[in-house]
Order: sequence, then C-alpha cells, then structure tokens
Amino acid sequence: MKLQVALDFFKLEDAIALMCKIHPFVDIAEIGTPLVLSEGFRAVSVTKAMYPHIDILADMKLMDGGEPIASHAFDAGADIVTVLALTNDSTVRGAVKAARERGKRVCADTIGATDLAKRTQELEALGVDYIAVHTAHDMLNCISAPIEALKVIRSNIKGTCQTVISGGIKPGTMPEIAAEKPDVVIVGSGLTKAKDPLSVAKLLKAFMN
Repeated sequence: MKLQVALDFFKLEDAIALMCKIHPFVDIAEIGTPLVLSEGFRAVSVTKAMYPHIDILADMKLMDGGEPIASHAFDAGADIVTVLALTNDSTVRGAVKAARERGKRVCADTIGATDLAKRTQELEALGVDYIAVHTAHDMLNCISAPIEALKVIRSNIKGTCQTVISGGIKPGTMPEIAAEKPDVVIVGSGLTKAKDPLSVAKLLKAFMN
C-alpha cells in the first residue's frame, strides 16, 4: 500500500515546503490540479528534480487531448497522469499510448462516474494502470470515504490494474480503509492542513505497513 500526497496548492513553494517535511514517507507526490493550473509543467519538473526517487503524478484530469497533453506531462517528468473516467475512450487510449511509449502510467479518476462496475471493466480494457475512487473536494462535508465504491472497482478488475482511494482521508479513517487493502491511498488536506504533517505522515504509513 502506497501513500500519495495531493499537493493541492496554488504556489509551488508551498508544495515544496510540505514535501521537505514529509518526503521520506511519500511514495507518490501528486502535483494537484490547482498547482498544475497555476504553475504549469514547471511544478512537475521541479518536484521530480528534487525527489527523483518518488513517483510524480500530474493530476491533469484529462477530458480531451489525451495523447498530446499526457505526452507533455510525461516529458516534463511525470510518472503518472490522470484522465477522467467520464471522458471518451479515444482520450483514454491517447493517454495510455503516450504512457506506453515512455514506460509511464495512467490513472483513471472515477469522479462523477455513474455505472462504476461497467466503466471499471472498460477502463481496464483500455489499458489504464490505476482506477481511482475519488470523493469530490466540494462533497467532502456531505459524504464519507467511499469504501463501497472501492469494493465495486476491485470486484470488477480482472487483471493487474491497481486500486486508488481518496477523499477526506485522515488517520482516523485509515483502519477501515487499510482493511480493504487499496494499492494507493491519497491524502490531501489531512496532510496539507495538518499542524504537524510529519507526525501525520508517519502515522498514515504505519497503518499501511
């Protein structure tokens, strides 16, 4: 089980400041959508240069331009790029093509997906490497961590595609999540807004180990 930190900042220096504190416990550093939009691919390149041993995920949430945009993200240093499960199959195929040409990976974000079982099967057939359960940021005060959605995704994966879970995850929710054994756990505000992020990161990894 891997820990992914969602660096959902608007300033790269804020993301780097957090990474300096917690990087020994981070497996995947997510250049969050706000950071990608505000800082561009520079945020990917700088973070990868500072932490070459950590996988860098560019949370592009691609809905169009799968191959060209994913290609630029990978060439900037990303190891993983996200596409939205809601997009068309051609966009997913394009992102997967760009990934395969470079030895990189694609994560499909199921935010807003309705028929999760069917789309999971389709996404796996399209070649994505990860399928992520995602509780929308704007819904965090309305619903809990999506354990049931994780179960649906896992039960519909037939090959080696890995599962990812995110959405309001903190140490207090980790026992239930760890019991379901997702491959990747994404933590955003649980770390970015923590008074002592290092202690939180250590505790999160303790549950994962």
